[in-house]
Formats: sequence, structure tokens, C-alpha cells
Amino acid sequence: MRKDHRRELYSPASPEAGQLPDAVGPDGVRVTLRAEPAIDRVRRWRFLFFTPPVLTDPARAYAGYRVAPGLVQRYLLRDRWAVDVEADNGERCRIPAKDRAAAVDYARQVHAGVEEQGVAFLRTFAR
Repeated sequence: MRKDHRRELYSPASPEAGQLPDAVGPDGVRVTLRAEPAIDRVRRWRFLFFTPPVLTDPARAYAGYRVAPGLVQRYLLRDRWAVDVEADNGERCRIPAKDRAAAVDYARQVHAGVEEQGVAFLRTFAR
């Protein structure tokens, strides 16, 4: 996996997260795969409703938006990861993984399955 864009300090995406190239199966539907730490879902929800006070209180913003999520990911979520899968036809699934290596492995399996069987593979793999 490669990092394809610069991540900002207060971004809801973790620097460790990565995205595989899109998979297109025989049905022609493009599928996007992203392996990310479990805390990224919480970060996206938080950024949807709150803005970090970067200019008014940078120390508190750094602690609340970088240090605290890192501790939650490490100790409460026990470094769990997930693979977010989204197809252009609207099908979505989230595959939980126990660590980064397992998430990358699942993402590669889904990528290979989608390219071989199409989007129907998501129904058999995720359930």
C-alpha cells in the first residue's frame, strides 16, 4: 500500500492507513479498498461535528486530536484494524481485523476475489 496524498496534522485519516488500487471485476463495477486503524471511524464522526481549536488552543487541539486517539487505539481498541470496502454500485462492507497485517491480508484477498468474481464476491467474503 502506498500513501497517495499528504495527511494534515488534524486530519481524520491516520498516517498508518492505506488504500489499495481499485479493483474491477468482470461485472465492470469498481471497488475501493482501504485498510485503516479502528479509531479512524471515530475520528471521521468527530470531525463531522467538531472543528479542532488549532489557532485558539493548539496544545489542547494536539492532545485531543492526536494523542488521545492514539491512546484509545492502542489500549481500548487493542490496535484493531478494519478494511472498508465500497463498490460503485453502492454496496459497502467493513471487515474487522485483529492487527494491521491481518487487515492488509484481508484487503488483498478481497481485491483478488473482486477481480476474479466481481462484486458478488463481497457477499460471500464479508458474511
